[in-house]
Amino acid sequence: MRLSILVPVYNVASYLSALLQKLLTDLPADIELVFYDDASTDDSLVQIQTFKKNNPCLPVRILQGSKNVGLTIARSKLIDSTSAEYIWFVDADDKVESSLFDRILLILKCDKPDVLLFDYDVFYDGTEQIKHQEKLSFYPQNSLVYASGKQIYRTAILDGKHYFWNKIFRRELIVDVVDYKIPAYEDIAYTPILLSQCRSFYYFSETVIHYRIRNDSIAQKMGIKQAYGISAYLEQALYASTVVHDRQSQAYLLYKVCIYYFRMLNNVQKSSISENEKEQLLKLSKQLFSLKKLSVWQIAGLLFRVGMLGKAIKLIYKNICFKINRTDLQ
Repeated sequence: MRLSILVPVYNVASYLSALLQKLLTDLPADIELVFYDDASTDDSLVQIQTFKKNNPCLPVRILQGSKNVGLTIARSKLIDSTSAEYIWFVDADDKVESSLFDRILLILKCDKPDVLLFDYDVFYDGTEQIKHQEKLSFYPQNSLVYASGKQIYRTAILDGKHYFWNKIFRRELIVDVVDYKIPAYEDIAYTPILLSQCRSFYYFSETVIHYRIRNDSIAQKMGIKQAYGISAYLEQALYASTVVHDRQSQAYLLYKVCIYYFRMLNNVQKSSISENEKEQLLKLSKQLFSLKKLSVWQIAGLLFRVGMLGKAIKLIYKNICFKINRTDLQ
C-alpha cells in the first residue's frame, strides 16, 4: 500500500459523516483507511462499521480500543498497525480535499520525498466561516528539495505550523523515533522531531486540510491538559539544543514556553472552571514552567544573541506585564 490514512476517533459522530463521504468519493486504489476507535461512548464506531460494510471494495480497517487511552497513544497504535510506504494522520473532525489525492499519490510515487507538506485553512465549527488561510514557509513550492534534517527542523520550528495532519511521512523514517507518551500537544512535542529524520521534502502548495475550531477541543477548552503545552515546547527546546544543536530553534522554543505560560495563566483567571481545577492547573503549570532552567531574562539574552531582537523585547515586555497583572490580582 502506498499510503495509509490514519484516523484516530473519539466521540466525533457528528463530524464523521462529512469526512467519510468525502473519502468515499475520491479514494484511489493504493490508499487504505485505518480507523482507531478510542472507546467512543457515542455512535462513532457504528458509523465507521457501517461505512466499511457499505463499501466492501474499499481498503478499510477498524481498530478498537477497550478503554480510552487518549489521542497521543491512539496515534502510536495506528502507526504500528500499518506497513504502508507513507502515513498521514487525519483528524476525524476535519475536512479533506480528497480531489487532490491523485496528485498527492503521483508526488509520492514519482518524487519519493521523505515528507510531503501542504497548506490548510481554519474554520469555525457550526458557522463554516473561514478564520484564516495558512501557507507554509518551506521553499521552493511544488518540487522535490533535498535538505539536512536540521534545515527542515528549523524551518518547521520557526514556521510554527508543525502539525501531524498537514504532513505525509515516509513511515520507515519515523517508526520508534518518539515515545508518544505526552498526554496532549503531541503535535508540538513530536512532529518537529519526526521532521528532523527527513532528508528531503516536497511542499505541495495546495489547501488539502480544512481544520475545524471546536469549542470543546483541548486547545480551546480550559483544563488540566493545557498545561502540557508547556511540556511540549520544553521537550522540543531540549531536543533542539542537545540533538539538532540549533540555538536559534532552542531560543525560539524557550520564548514560546514563556509566552504560552503567561497567556495560559491569564486565561485561567478569567475561565469558568472550578477553583479546584484552577488550583490543579496552576500548580502543574508552575511545576512544568520551572523545568526550563533559564530565567526569562536569560532567555531574552539568548534570543538577542541569535538575532531575534524583536522576540527578546516582546518577551521582556510580556514578562513585566505579567508580573504587574499578578500583583494586581493579589
